[in-house]
Amino acid sequence: MNPGQPRLSIVVATWNAERTLDRCLQSISAQTSRDWELIIIDGGSTDGTVGIIQTHAEHIAYWHSRPDAGIYDAWNQALAHARGEYVCFLGADDAFHSPETLSDVFSAIGDASYDLVTCRGNLVGASAASTLLVGTSWADAKLPRRIRLCHPGLLHHRALFERHGSFDSGFRIAADFDFLLRLPRDIACLDLPLVTVDIQDGGISRRQFWQRIGEYRRIHAASPRVGAIKAWLYWADKAWRRPIALLLGLPH
Repeated sequence: MNPGQPRLSIVVATWNAERTLDRCLQSISAQTSRDWELIIIDGGSTDGTVGIIQTHAEHIAYWHSRPDAGIYDAWNQALAHARGEYVCFLGADDAFHSPETLSDVFSAIGDASYDLVTCRGNLVGASAASTLLVGTSWADAKLPRRIRLCHPGLLHHRALFERHGSFDSGFRIAADFDFLLRLPRDIACLDLPLVTVDIQDGGISRRQFWQRIGEYRRIHAASPRVGAIKAWLYWADKAWRRPIALLLGLPH
């Protein structure tokens, strides 16, 4: 890490997020570690989002508000401004789990350097009783078939984007999966079985199931590790499981 370089760039993409954004930003500014920078890319919100951003301006390294092509376009724009050794991507309805979250993560990393640091998240439903622990290690991610990592709790070394490219903004829901599928299996990873983020259930990837698995199929078909035939088999496997998951109230 270079002198003066923050350990982590925290990226938050927003669009009409006034209902949840303040909670997200408060969880960042409350961190006991200050070894981070915050970058917010807003897609031209028409509600009170920009006003909330402005109230947190003292904690923000860079932000702007103008129309973009969606969350992954916003993330790519943020990468152009990120200076951190690592980069993480929080949704506007996500929040760090506690004020000590980043201190705990940085202490675990120590002086080492990893390509990915994987953690856990709480998927929070309408009530505390519906909270579900999500995420796993890179070794257990089940790639290329599906992604089981907790993406909001994932720290990417910034060099990964230099070596493997940025997010494909042609995907609306699954470009993070596409990026991870491009990574070699033998990258250096640290798995921390710590809950680092609280994730509000009901995000776009969970609401738009058919679009999500359709994008997964396109990504699988284009991947040399999978191909068109397996891509359709994986799609069918997800499709037939959905009614059962809905019936049982399971994630899908």
